[in-house]
Amino acid sequence: MENTSRSHGTFLLLVTCALALAGCSIKTEGLIPDQPVTTGRQIDRTVRVMTVEGGRASSFGREAYITNEQYRDALFQTLTEANLFSGVVKSGSADWNLHSEIITITTEAGISPTYAIVVQYWLVDPGSGEEFWRKGINTRHHVNWNEAFAGGTRVIMAVEGATKKNLTQLVQALSNADLR
Repeated sequence: MENTSRSHGTFLLLVTCALALAGCSIKTEGLIPDQPVTTGRQIDRTVRVMTVEGGRASSFGREAYITNEQYRDALFQTLTEANLFSGVVKSGSADWNLHSEIITITTEAGISPTYAIVVQYWLVDPGSGEEFWRKGINTRHHVNWNEAFAGGTRVIMAVEGATKKNLTQLVQALSNADLR
């Protein structure tokens, strides 16, 4: 009887841990700004979102990271919803290529985590190979201890918040830039 009780307890603990981990993973949808970033401007050019560099996968018990694919998908979706360009593509040809590299990711963990992300963006004319616009964007997001029960959830919220701010600032910077 004692072995059965211990087996059930172990099973319940494993199921609880699995559910907690599944609920605390970073998802691309959480990285996209909650509302489309409106600019009041449309650039009569198409842009291709190139493969992102510098991202990496998170691992259990370590800092939370964003993969290159997650960031590229969030960037693509943000630009598409902003309607800043006449078209946004991931493959094929476009008037301009948008490159991005995640330069730095830091997490100040604890009861109230802060997450910071620095991303370098640059536009290239694919015909000439000329880079004609570059901007580094540094954003931070702090989550208070009382915003979520689980610490892992607070870290995910910090990651999402900093990334949403970064993508929002990118759209605003592109909108304000003197692009040809």
